[in-house]
Amino acid sequence: MRLTLMTAAALATIFSMGARADEYPPRKPGLWEVTVHNPAIPDVTMKMCLDADTDQAFHKFSGDVRAKHCQKNDVKVTGLTVTADSQCLLGSTTVTTNAVTVFTGDGAYHVDIKTHFDPPKLGQSDVTITQDAKWTGDCPADMKPGDMDMGHGIRFNVKTVNMLKSLLPGHNGQ
Repeated sequence: MRLTLMTAAALATIFSMGARADEYPPRKPGLWEVTVHNPAIPDVTMKMCLDADTDQAFHKFSGDVRAKHCQKNDVKVTGLTVTADSQCLLGSTTVTTNAVTVFTGDGAYHVDIKTHFDPPKLGQSDVTITQDAKWTGDCPADMKPGDMDMGHGIRFNVKTVNMLKSLLPGHNGQ
């Protein structure tokens, strides 16, 4: 059950990132620690290694998924705050999301995400998630830019986005 709730949280996160990649305030290159708070499961902490190119690639991946699945994708960027409202179709479920991301310079950010699933996913129609991210320093030797360590031995690189997109309904990996 934890993995499927994490999948719902990941979908909410993807659909919450509404701006074009070049509109986001840049994040500092190096290792980032992202903690996802969801009341339905214990906090999950992920690590990602970024450089300027992979920072943009993470945002582009999210944008590509939204372009395929979202009928509404309204974004407002004001300084270091990004507000996104989206309505997306994933399979037979409509996912409506409001997200506010506040950057603290290039070394930290906080995201409040409110998502509604219709019909409910995993018995939940409304999910509220927060994310807190902070730069922690240089990437360790065993991580290269684009690597995202999800914990429990799950690691991928953003450069494999075609493989990841192929896992979503309606995508053929292109």
